[in-house]
Amino acid sequence: MMGPSRAVVPQALCRPMMPYESFHDWVLVAALASPHFLYAFIWFFPKTWQRAFGKGAVDAFAFSGVVGKLVQFQAVALWFWISQPNGLCLDLSAITLTQWLGFLLLGAVGQALNAGIYHAIGTAGVYYGFKLGKKIPWHSGFPFNVVSHPQYVGSALTVWAFAIVLAGQVKAASLAANPVVWVATYWTGLYIVTGIQEQYF
Repeated sequence: MMGPSRAVVPQALCRPMMPYESFHDWVLVAALASPHFLYAFIWFFPKTWQRAFGKGAVDAFAFSGVVGKLVQFQAVALWFWISQPNGLCLDLSAITLTQWLGFLLLGAVGQALNAGIYHAIGTAGVYYGFKLGKKIPWHSGFPFNVVSHPQYVGSALTVWAFAIVLAGQVKAASLAANPVVWVATYWTGLYIVTGIQEQYF
């Protein structure tokens, strides 16, 4: 039996949006990776981006970053809606207290890191301002004194916060076979690759 979420969500959302096909997985893979391709392009070819957007290069990158996040989240929501028998309706009764605590803990830490980096170095610092003609002051305090690449660690923790809650909604033979776990692992891998790119290239 479905939990209370079915009662507060339109019934059309409680069934798959369309028949599931494997190509939907590739759409999700591409959507999650798309912002990271942009990060790599601007990292390796900042002058090209600057020529295109001039003094607004950082703002254009920041706007593109927001659009990229929206694309990612919409792709995940559509994938879940298409692939699950109950669509976007969650069985809230199946989510344990431990899962809720994990969601709150990882989400809070992740968002603290994300907010911290914006407070520390601002939008220009986050969006490669030092490569796009901006002077960014060196900062060694929070969150840089906690982890390397706090924005990516924070984002990955937020992804896993949601994965903890959603993984139990999916029927799978094992945790390792759970598609939500695979999506979260792939998404985390993208952040790792981008972090390595910024650290060593």
